Parts: sequence; structure tokens; C-alpha cells
Amino acid sequence: MREEHNIYHFLALFFGLLVLVSSSPDSSARPTVTKPLVEPVSRLTDARASYVRNNLDERLHEVLSGVRARNFEKWASKNDLDIISMHGVDEFVSSTKFTTIEPAHNEGQKQVSYSPFPSNILDLSMVENPAYPERQYHGTPVANLDDRLPSKLDLLFRSIRLGVSFSPIICTSWLAMLSSTFRDKIWYTWIASCLASSGPAFIKWGQWASTRYDIFPESLCSALSRLHNDAPAHSWRYTQKLLESSLGLAQGTLLQTFDSIDEIPIASGSIAQIHKAILKGTPIVAKVRHPRVAKLMEMDFRLMNYAARLADLIPALSSLNIRDTVEQFSHNMAEQAHLQAEAHHLEILNYNFRRWKGVRFPKPFYAASDVIIETFESGRIVTAVLDAYDALASQMALEQGVLTVEEIPDDDDDDINRNCGDIQKSARQQVIPMSMARFIVTTGLSIYLKMLLIDKQMHADLHPGNIMIDFVTPKSTLDPTSRALVPVNSNSNPSSHLAFTLVDAGMVAQLSKEESQNFAGLICSLGDGDGRVAGRCVLRFTKQSALSAEEEEAFIHDMDELFKERCRGYGSNVDVGHVLRGILGLVRQHKVIIDANYATLVVNCLCIEGMGQRVCPSYNLLDAARPLLESYKRLCYKKDGSQNENPSMMRKTLFRLTMPLAYARKSLSDAVFFARQERLNKRRSI
Repeated sequence: MREEHNIYHFLALFFGLLVLVSSSPDSSARPTVTKPLVEPVSRLTDARASYVRNNLDERLHEVLSGVRARNFEKWASKNDLDIISMHGVDEFVSSTKFTTIEPAHNEGQKQVSYSPFPSNILDLSMVENPAYPERQYHGTPVANLDDRLPSKLDLLFRSIRLGVSFSPIICTSWLAMLSSTFRDKIWYTWIASCLASSGPAFIKWGQWASTRYDIFPESLCSALSRLHNDAPAHSWRYTQKLLESSLGLAQGTLLQTFDSIDEIPIASGSIAQIHKAILKGTPIVAKVRHPRVAKLMEMDFRLMNYAARLADLIPALSSLNIRDTVEQFSHNMAEQAHLQAEAHHLEILNYNFRRWKGVRFPKPFYAASDVIIETFESGRIVTAVLDAYDALASQMALEQGVLTVEEIPDDDDDDINRNCGDIQKSARQQVIPMSMARFIVTTGLSIYLKMLLIDKQMHADLHPGNIMIDFVTPKSTLDPTSRALVPVNSNSNPSSHLAFTLVDAGMVAQLSKEESQNFAGLICSLGDGDGRVAGRCVLRFTKQSALSAEEEEAFIHDMDELFKERCRGYGSNVDVGHVLRGILGLVRQHKVIIDANYATLVVNCLCIEGMGQRVCPSYNLLDAARPLLESYKRLCYKKDGSQNENPSMMRKTLFRLTMPLAYARKSLSDAVFFARQERLNKRRSI
């Protein structure tokens, strides 16, 4: 109960402190863009539109033909593939960060006379050269208006507006303290509503906080999870103006560059929205940043940090480490307002998975701070596909008389297993094709382990809404159900396979060697059923522990008891999600601090586990990962179980050589498991 009181004290005082600080940008004023003079279409505007159209088409051709990927691979062989992040809130970061690294060229390689891309491999902006038609957009570029630093007056007005917005939360905090029912059912919902109406930074904070079960109560996390829904879209007029400004086109000449572009976006998030377009007959997408996003996020990050500093001075809230929490959040979110960072992340992820046929990422070929133009990837969101199969399973069970209408779950409930029991679970397993179930669980787990153990670069927003699935195979070979539920890429190679496409790479966590080893050590301890080792791994999830030796020992003891109850190791059908949620509960109970990257790893692991439970509950993630985890443990840990801080060159070479073999062992184990599942399904159908 004392912990709950600390939480709502923190929320009430934190939002109240926002009123007292006066340093955050204005969000109320819509960016005023100088309206260009409407002139007759001239030879110069035609030339500019033609140049941009041809340049984008040449870039798209290089991307689709693999030339861009090969050039990036050559550059990557001589440079570090670190994520370019825009962390911090005190310094405003401009796009010049992407023009400071010179491209690498192989010795003796002749420079090509012409390339549609800039010479800097990290720069995806439009090439501006005296030999090419100059920009025809008249007036201040839209991005410049959005990226301006806020004034003190802007910050003052923003503080007042936020104070008014959060006043219901502040004024009713005393009632939330007295009534747990009011707090859980109403007050937390009000917090979510206030965050949703306060701009992208607060929406992103709510989305991030909804995954931090180690910090906040479960009921608050549940209320904040609704913030993952689609955000409102901005007007087509603003999109058109932004694209013309970014590409240097005269007003009204956008359709001279693209064959067509949809005015209604196909998706909209808190940072940007996506429009589908056609460029010389090829479908592409343009991701366009919402108005005022960069300025609003810059202001709100400053306000949050100032409020957090004041909150840390209050003794009752000092144990919550509010300042560290806000800094972790801003550290992860600041880069998302600058879309060229996402474009760079996409190129790195495409490089990391260049040899994986079943895993794709959009391929950017133009990027600025406010626009990304990238390849169109077909498919449907995984959650939409699984929801459709769930509905079909419910209908089948209803028609067969084994399920009543009252037992069918509500539309807003994701977890069909909790509501319909074994009957409907069995119906779903009969409906989902075994090939799809196998692909989703095995590929999802393999992607996660590759990012964790090998690449050390983790997609930091890996929820099912950012994963698409596609049949890249002729439509005639599909069963009728799958034909209706999953779109088919008719331009693909007819050699039939499924594919995952991961989107929205605005956040990518760059893992250090220590972070990768610590979290891998936790997962390995699950396989060993060793709670004490797991406890020591979790205590290393922060660089600065605030616990005394006695408090650390108490945490390790409780972890040991948790493992005795829930985790007996490989072969004991460990429910990974249940164990991880128990660990997060102990982390919150003992006030153990977890750094942001570790929280990302936990949330992504829960995401993969949740997808696996929906499509194939009998597939155990821990047992399936055993070949990879055991190989990793033998090479990266000493015999006494401690980490090998300085592995020899031979061990590093062995690691690179043995991981493909470990993946092969995992594939063989998966094949045996699903062959057994198919035999069981055939017996059930007889």
C-alpha cells in the first residue's frame, strides 16, 4: 500500500510541478508557413519536378536491385555500425549529425561518375548541386519552422497549458490516495486521457510507461496501454506542403513528381503518418511528420526534466528515482522526432538481416528530418491476422455447438485463451495453418535472439502492431482461409514462403557487451532454473545500485523462491511470460532500478512470448532457444558461471562460427516439434 501511495504522490506532484517550470516550447500555435506565391508553371519548376522524379526513381532502382545494399555493406565493413541516436534534451540536434561521417571506399576502387545518392553513405537528402535545377519552393522550409528552439515565453505558455490540462489529476489526488477503487477505475484512466491530449512527448511517455511494470502498478500500465492506438491524422494540405518543401518543389507540382499519392494516410502514429504513393509505376510510401512534433517534444522533454529535478528534492519521492526515469525516457524518445535517424536505423537493420529471406524491413531512399520515402512492403499487421483467425475459430466453435454466444470474448480482449478455455484454443489451432504457426513462433524467437546475442542492436518498439506478415507465394497455392486473411505479394518469387516485415524503427537500442551478456545470463539462468544467479543478473541491470548488501540478498532470496515455484529449467515447460512478470513484480517490490535497454529487452521478450501463446501454446520458447543459449553460455561464461570479461580472440572466432550451427540445431529441433504437432492434429481430425 505504501508503494501505491508513493506512485500516486509521484504522479500528482510531478504533473503539478509542470505548472511551476517555465522552460518548454509552445504547442498551441500551429506552425505558420509562408504561403508561396502562386505563379504559372514555368520551365524551372518543370525542370525541378522532373529532376526530383528521376532522382527518386534512380534511387529506388538502386535500392530494389541491391546496389544500395552492396554499397552500404562495403561501408559497414570499415566503419562501426552504431545507432545514430539523438539523445538528450538540453542540446537541440540538427540534421548535420548525418553529414559528418565520410563514406568509406575500397582501395583501388574507382569513383563512379554519377550516383543518385549523396557521397556520404549516411546522408539520404536530396542532392543539391549547381548543375542540377535549384529548389523552387518559395518561403521558409516547413522543417525549419518546426525545428526552431523554443523561447522562454513559449515555455511559459506551454507550462500554463499543461497545468490546466492536468489540473483534474492534481485536484483529485487526495481521493485517489483514499480510494483504491477510484484510483484504479477512474483516476488512472484520467491520466491516460490527459496524456493523450497533451502532445506526442506525453503520449510516448505513456506508451513507454505502460511497459514498465517494474516501476508502475499493473492497473496504471493497463490504462496507459490504450495509448498504443492510432493517433489522429493531420490534413492532406499540410502533407502536400511538407513534401513540396522537403523536396524543393514549387507549390502544386507534387503530382508532377509522383504518378499518384493517396490523400488519406494508411496509418498514423504520434510522430508521423504514412501515405502510399506510386513512382513511375512502383508503389512506395512517404512517412510525413505531424505539425509541431519536434518543437513540442523538445519543450516537453525540458519541462519533464525540470519537474523531475524538483520532484527528486521531495524526500517521499526520492526513492522512486523520478529523474533517472524521465532521463531514460527522453534518452530513448528524443531521436524519434527526427526521421532521418529512423532511416539510418532501417538501413542498419536491413544490413543485419541481409541473409534472412523471411525477414524484411522497409528500405529508405530519401530522408530528411520531417520526411522518409521508402519502399512499400505488402502484408497485414500480425494482430489483425490473428484476430481474424480468432473470430473464425469462435464461429467454428459456435457452429459446432461447443461454444455459446456468451462465451465468445469481447472485441477489445486480446487474449482469447483466458476467456474461452481449452475448447476455443483447440478450435484456433485447427484454423491457423501449421506452416503459419510454425513461422510466427520460430522466426519471432530467432529474430529476438539474433538481435540480442549477435547484433546487439534491438528494435525497441517490437510490439505486434509493428510486425506485418505476408505470403510471398502464388495465390492459387493458398488455402481459402489464408487467401482471405493475408494479402499476397504477386510480384514475389513463386518459390513460396512467409515473410515478416518489421516497421517503425524510430527506436533501436544499441546494446553494450555488458548489457547483452547480463540479459543473456538471465535467460540462461531460466534454463538452469537457478534463481540466485538470475537475481545477481538482474541486480546488474543498472550501473548504480541504490540497495544495501542486505537488501540485495533479500532480493536474491525472493528470486530463488520465485524460481522454485515457477521455473525448474529446461524441459519443465517453463512459462517464460509468467516468470518474467514475477521478476518484474519483485523488482518493483524491492525498488531495484532497471536501465532502459534492459526494460526494452524484457518487453520485447514478452511480446514474442505473447505471440507464441496465441498461435501455438505448446511451443515452449525456453526449450526452443536451448541450442543457442547453451552455445552462448559455453563461449561467453567461465566454468564457475561468471562472465568472461575479456574473451580471447579464439573464443570470439568460435562464437562467430558456432552460432550458425546453433541456429541449425534449433531449426532441426523446431522441425521435429512441428512434425509431432501435425501428427497430433491429424489424429484429432479423425
